[in-house]
Amino acid sequence: MKHNNIFIASLATLLLVACGGKDNTCKVEALIDNMPQGTFYLVDKIANEVVDSAYVVNGVVSFAQQVDTAYEAIIVDVTNVAPDVKYSINDTTLHFAFVVEPGSSLKIDLNKGEFIEASPLNADYMAFNNAYKELNMRIQQLDDSLTLLMENQTLSPEDAENAFYANRDSLNAEYVKQLDAMLASHTNDIVGAIMLNAYLSKCDDDERIDAILATMSEYVQSYPAVNRRIQRRIKLKETAEGMPFKDFSIVQEDGTTVSLSDYVGKGNYVLADFWASWCPPCRKSMPLLKAFYNKYHDKGLEILGLATRDKVKESLKAIEEEQMPWPQMLSDNSPAAETYGVNGIPHLILFAPDGTIALRGYPDEEFLTRVKELITKQ
Repeated sequence: MKHNNIFIASLATLLLVACGGKDNTCKVEALIDNMPQGTFYLVDKIANEVVDSAYVVNGVVSFAQQVDTAYEAIIVDVTNVAPDVKYSINDTTLHFAFVVEPGSSLKIDLNKGEFIEASPLNADYMAFNNAYKELNMRIQQLDDSLTLLMENQTLSPEDAENAFYANRDSLNAEYVKQLDAMLASHTNDIVGAIMLNAYLSKCDDDERIDAILATMSEYVQSYPAVNRRIQRRIKLKETAEGMPFKDFSIVQEDGTTVSLSDYVGKGNYVLADFWASWCPPCRKSMPLLKAFYNKYHDKGLEILGLATRDKVKESLKAIEEEQMPWPQMLSDNSPAAETYGVNGIPHLILFAPDGTIALRGYPDEEFLTRVKELITKQ
């Protein structure tokens, strides 16, 4: 018997070594008051997939997950969501975001939306989330105060808009400074990836971004949301003002293939309009663009419509409603936006007669004045 015990103990030791020597279970205990029964989901936030479900038992919802790699998760209350309806955070009365990580034990107060017991990684994740909520709250307060000033006719709509963007940019700059400090401690973990994604969405200083990226591990930079932003930055640099145009082709509804090079680099200025039928600012800019087109088309200006993240049938309907007189490249999968790193619409790109990218910007009077100056110099 003694020999058998020694053998079993040795085998257990070998198994522990083979498995990394630790239990990778993440245990989550979520406390909820005044809820005798209910159903909660544990959701992988990035994959938007339900990982597990649990019932309320004596005011507690418990999950135990074997995990090899940390991921961002949400606990959501789906008690009042019909079984055949896909859950939505907006439909739930309670939800809480955190990081599922190997070997951690977490205790959460769902009513207060805070940790009772948290790992160091989750404590920093919560600090990041609180900073983000604070930013959004201050931006909303700014918007509310300026709206009130407009309603009282103390401020004109134009002045209110200018004040909003100036103050919002200042708030974003404060937030980016906070993230600078936070990221220094998270160069190789999921919280660093989550924070870097927010950083890239708020910071517009290329040198500063490059400096931060140089400190981040491959793991952080390959995180899907971060990688998409990095790839977009690369595409924006490749299609910046002064760069040659990048060609792409799409198959139209009639089966013919059309390329950007069919329009660009042919000796005329071409103003590419990235728009969509569902985009109110895009539709609002159409009269301005049509007036500009009618005035300068005879002077060598072409406009090319590039519908973005829009169904072809919806694009065609909008083209008819807006009576757009210029050619369009229509596609459900928007290769134009991807090629040129266009994330927000409306967006204009002016191609010079030789195909060089001359200008990029928003369709307003100021941008079109710059376009006019280039066209009339010919």
